[in-house]
Amino acid sequence: MTAATEQATTDHRRPVHRMTLSAEDRRSAMDALMLRPSRRIVGQYSVLLVLSIIVATMGLLMGSTAVVIGAMMIAPLMAPIMGMSASITMGWGTRLLATTAIVGASVIGGIAVAWALARFVPLANSGLPAELLSRSSPDIRDLVVALAAGAAGSYATVRRDVSGALPGVAVAVALVPPLAAVGVLLGLDQPGLARGAALLFAANLFGIMLAASIVFIVTGFVPARQRRHSPIRFVMSIVLVTVPVALLALLLGSRFAASVADASALRLATQTAVNWLGPDSADSLEAVTVSDSTVTVEVSGPVPPGSTSVLTSDLIAAFGRPISAAVQWFPVRNGDEPVPVPDVPLDGARPVVEAWLAERGLALTGLSSTDGTIIADTRGPEAPGEVASLADAIEDALGIRPEVSISWTQSVPEAVEEPSVLDIARGAAEQWAAGIPDVAVLGVTQKPDAILVTFAGGAETAPAELRVALGIALPNTDVRVNQIPTEALADLGSGLAEPFPPATPTDEDILGETFPAG
Repeated sequence: MTAATEQATTDHRRPVHRMTLSAEDRRSAMDALMLRPSRRIVGQYSVLLVLSIIVATMGLLMGSTAVVIGAMMIAPLMAPIMGMSASITMGWGTRLLATTAIVGASVIGGIAVAWALARFVPLANSGLPAELLSRSSPDIRDLVVALAAGAAGSYATVRRDVSGALPGVAVAVALVPPLAAVGVLLGLDQPGLARGAALLFAANLFGIMLAASIVFIVTGFVPARQRRHSPIRFVMSIVLVTVPVALLALLLGSRFAASVADASALRLATQTAVNWLGPDSADSLEAVTVSDSTVTVEVSGPVPPGSTSVLTSDLIAAFGRPISAAVQWFPVRNGDEPVPVPDVPLDGARPVVEAWLAERGLALTGLSSTDGTIIADTRGPEAPGEVASLADAIEDALGIRPEVSISWTQSVPEAVEEPSVLDIARGAAEQWAAGIPDVAVLGVTQKPDAILVTFAGGAETAPAELRVALGIALPNTDVRVNQIPTEALADLGSGLAEPFPPATPTDEDILGETFPAG
């Protein structure tokens, strides 16, 4: 066999497809991942990072989606993050420290720049923009996006023929906006929301690192001999990026489950409210909000909606647990034109509203006025019913007839403790003794087979009326009466001003006679 034939046979036995990179592609990827950063590269990176943070911060403060997308396009942060993954999988300790230092400085600097801008640049509106709020409540879906975008970005980095996909990857993973959101929310004194934005950035960071590590292995960026040379270190490097992703998946998964439950509850409450209004209602449902135990329904229309107690019953049946309803009605004439009503002074209306609610067993928890409409927040066991009479009462008191909107939160009355048999017997005996001079109830005790009532009175005192009173108060209970003559008390050195302590089982042995109450 000639050398040419042997070479041809060897080539024939080689696998046709091998996941490997040429030396030129590997060098190009290393340059793109900032594994060998020069001062010039670091300088260019810093300029682009600061500019992207400024653009992202202004976009978040203005609530502009287009501006935020522009920040994503110029953000350079993805390269050193994937450089960390490459250093971990290749076992390059020095380069890992360099890329980690770049990412760490980028995070601190980005938050600082965004914080400074947020302290000096006012918001476009009074509330927090949606672009800012959307990055403060991540869930498992954001981690999935980070994994997919990280895989796409690392693949486009190591394969120059698909590098044109990198701008789309930068938009998908959005590293700089959540980082800027952390600084902005801290600058606006919203630490709770800032923690949510930081969680989103962490999900993007570790999601990219894990996906990039896998792609670097699969595409041949990490040579096979590197894995065979130190398998333990190679496995540990993968575990190093897998563990944070697993922890984030647990945390974000629970947040996703909670958001799914909230969305399901909102859909159920909205459908119940729609059914409550009915298809022929002239009113329209404006908004529905659900808290732990209360559903708030906002309705606008020309006539007040139906009974809130009916809505409460429907919600309890739909949710299968105790829940209260609060309805806010905003009167309008033609669906969108507010009814012109003069303003009503709240100081003058408050006592009228409180008195009207008190007649119906309701408590006033809040009172406000909007566009001439009195809005009363109430709480009580029963719905307030029609509010026309309240408008009449306000008109009689102030000479102004306003529109009235009442939101009612149902409250379950506290359980009243039932009086005990001894309490009933003692009350009946003391009521009987109160009308007879020189008579006092000394004690009421529980015997094994009856209730014993002991009283002191003169010889002329007849216990017949006491037995009748006890029989009426406790018709199904055996109650006995024990009379102690007043003379016996005098002999014992005791006066009626200091009654005996509650009777004891030995009271039947004291002077006197025991009479059954029945």
